[in-house]
Amino acid sequence: MKELQLWLASAFFCCALMGQSPVEQTNNTSATESAPAFSFFTVTPQNGQALLRWVAPLVQSEDFFIVEKSSDALHFEMLSAIDATVGTDSVFSLVDNAVGPGTVSYRIRITGKDGRELCSKTVNMKPAPATDFRFYPNPVDKLLIIRSSHALSVQVVDTYGVIWFTQEVDAGMQIVNVSALQKGNYVLKATDKTTNSVISEQLVKNN
Repeated sequence: MKELQLWLASAFFCCALMGQSPVEQTNNTSATESAPAFSFFTVTPQNGQALLRWVAPLVQSEDFFIVEKSSDALHFEMLSAIDATVGTDSVFSLVDNAVGPGTVSYRIRITGKDGRELCSKTVNMKPAPATDFRFYPNPVDKLLIIRSSHALSVQVVDTYGVIWFTQEVDAGMQIVNVSALQKGNYVLKATDKTTNSVISEQLVKNN
């Protein structure tokens, strides 16, 4: 009878331990979870460059951002290192002026003096398509025909940098009256509203 009581007590003790272990494991897991390291991270094509903007709420004293770049989304190399101690929830930015052809991937790591590391998601950027842009006749008398695959903001500037003419042009074929221009040489500057790229060509005005 005594042996039976000891066996029952041992069995109860083992069951109690087994019942506690899942609870302890769940509590430990939730304690190690943290908020996302980056609340905002975007990459925008701009004039053949890439504009990176991000916000990292978990920045601490003496942290650094390591900005990394990849052409295959697998092998990353360091693009820049930036002091991250400007302030919590500050908007940080960086311009990559050597994007290169094809899709480019970016990611950012937060590194601290205590050895901790937090990594952002990987953001891919496809280069904006080139603008199909033509204008004629050149030299022009009165009417200038402009063909473009994107909407444009067009300016005609003389050799002194004075703007003589400004007009918004939709995609497709548009006819622009330039009869008010005086005879001479100008530069026609077309800003692509989709890519923000600027195309500059010489324009000659007849009588």
